[in-house]
Amino acid sequence: MIMHNNSISENTEDDLKRRCISLIVYVLCVGLCLYSIIIYFTLKDENFALITFIYFLVLLYTFLLTRKTYHIKTLVHLYLIFDPLFAAFIMLYFWKYSAGTALWVLPIPIGAYVFLEKKYVYIYMLYILLIVIFVTLVSKFLTDGTPNFNKTDLADTLVGASNIVIVVLLLYYNDKIKSVKIVAGLEKELNSASNGESKLEMNRNDKNEILKDDFSSDKDFNKYSEIFQNVQNIVEKQLSFKDSDFTISQLSHQIKINNLYIAKSIKLNGYSSFSHYINFCRIQHVKKLINENDLSKITLMYIYTSSGFSSQSTFNRVFKQIEGITPTEYIYNLQKNVN
Repeated sequence: MIMHNNSISENTEDDLKRRCISLIVYVLCVGLCLYSIIIYFTLKDENFALITFIYFLVLLYTFLLTRKTYHIKTLVHLYLIFDPLFAAFIMLYFWKYSAGTALWVLPIPIGAYVFLEKKYVYIYMLYILLIVIFVTLVSKFLTDGTPNFNKTDLADTLVGASNIVIVVLLLYYNDKIKSVKIVAGLEKELNSASNGESKLEMNRNDKNEILKDDFSSDKDFNKYSEIFQNVQNIVEKQLSFKDSDFTISQLSHQIKINNLYIAKSIKLNGYSSFSHYINFCRIQHVKKLINENDLSKITLMYIYTSSGFSSQSTFNRVFKQIEGITPTEYIYNLQKNVN
């Protein structure tokens, strides 16, 4: 059994990305501020501490200034370009005495993976690789200009901790962003009108044979078959489709199965979406009531409202989409055949 997930985010992809960027900037600012303090008091290097502190102020000020209006990809590109350059400056200064400074560039390819297209991951990986090679080569010629610091343990620990936190944030929000993308895609499919959909009346045995072709193993096929049986039990046998406000979230809650799996099981059983499946069940019930009742004694409004349709316009549209003719034409053909 696939358990229901109650933690599907209501945030948009854009909201999550902005929140992730904000947290990363704040972690960077705290790390840079503490780093400059450590450099000043531990290593007694006022100039280097001042440069680091200025970078911290510029980063924080520009972010606060633009945090409500910035374009996500533009800001990410700027960070991924300029942060490795500042990291190169730090690495060049400490390279011979502390390889830990290379951790400054650790989040760069991960950030590109989360916020940008796949090609940029390779571009920025090559970019930081060239920077590391450059620092390695240039540092060989700075034997006189680079001070020999032997007290970099605390600074290295801070750098490592800051960048590990940033990596964890990136991975955490990457999962949330992916979940939101999946849900958004399904919701778009579930809420979109099924324009031009024709009636789907397929023999269940034939349908199962088609479904088996979509799976690499009988285990997957059986899993989704079991899910759809649970769906049918709630929707068709318990007549949940008669509730005009019935949603896939309610169904998911009742059978304790994630709505993503429900949507897939429905689609793999020949229906284009959850709404299509529900409407198909409603139309079948409408036809059943029409066939079983005397239309001179009950109204069509009673029939479609008791089948789950909240308005006549929706009923007429869905009926024609599924049956290919209007309700009036269906009733006329039915009465003509009887007569």
